[in-house]
This record gives sequence, structure tokens and C-alpha cells, in this order.
Amino acid sequence: INKFYVLDLQPKNSMIKWLTDQGHTVFLVSWVNPDEDMADATFEDYMREGVYAATQAVKEAASVNRMNAVGYCIGGTLLSAALAHMAKTGDTSIQSATFFAAQADFKLAGDLLIFSDDKAIEYLEEKMDQAGGVLDAQTMADTFNSLRSNDLIWNYGVNNYL
Repeated sequence: INKFYVLDLQPKNSMIKWLTDQGHTVFLVSWVNPDEDMADATFEDYMREGVYAATQAVKEAASVNRMNAVGYCIGGTLLSAALAHMAKTGDTSIQSATFFAAQADFKLAGDLLIFSDDKAIEYLEEKMDQAGGVLDAQTMADTFNSLRSNDLIWNYGVNNYL
């Protein structure tokens, strides 16, 4: 599962390079790979220690009061929730937001809905209990691979064994 570096893979198609070439100062924030020590971390912890801490750090480092933000994948979901909270509390630190591959309306989650029914959630909670309170990388990778099973799973069986 990609982190921030998907926006900066090589100079010819780097969003980071393009933004800096346009005169923007760019800061990147990435999640930590959680281990058992983070088993009790909540969504609010990620907002407080992620979006809010990063916003404050940018304000201090760049001597600005407002900024533009981009949220990628689950970071976009987190940013969206933080923006709703900021709107409610009158915090105008983020003046615009752009989202890439970010889910905001989980009622329209498409294929992801098969992973969010009660049975799937029970299974994931069981896997997390076995892994010390976190979702191990292999389980997450298996989930994403199954979304593109023709490309990422069956392709190898067909090409190698049939």
C-alpha cells in the first residue's frame, strides 16, 4: 500500500517536483507503520497527532497561518474528518483541500463494501487481536489484492500453471 512517495516516484512525473516548480513549499506527512504499542490509538489520536500536529508544524516552519492540503487514500479520509471538525471549531488553517483516491462517503464504497459488513469486520477484529491489536500488513495486502484479483492473483495461476 503506497505512502506519500507515490507522489514523487521520479522527476518526470513527480507531483512534488511540479508543485515546487510552481513556487509552492511542500511538506509531506506519512503515517507510521503501527505496531502493538499503537493498538489503542484512536481515529482522534491520528487527527490530533497527524493532521493537527502537521498543520501546526507547517505554520511554524513556513511562518504562515493558512495552507493548502492534499489528502491521499486514508490520509484523505482523515483530512476530510479533520476539515469537518475545523469548520465546526472555526479553525481556518486549511484554506483548500484536494483529495486523491480518498473515500469520504462509505455508503458508496463500491467493491470495498464486501469488506465492511459485520462478518468481515468480525474477521478483521479477530486478525487484529491475533496480531497484538493492529492489522498486519499481509492481511491488508490480501484485501487490496482481492479487489484486483484478475490482475494480482489469478493472472499468476493462469500464466504459470495453465
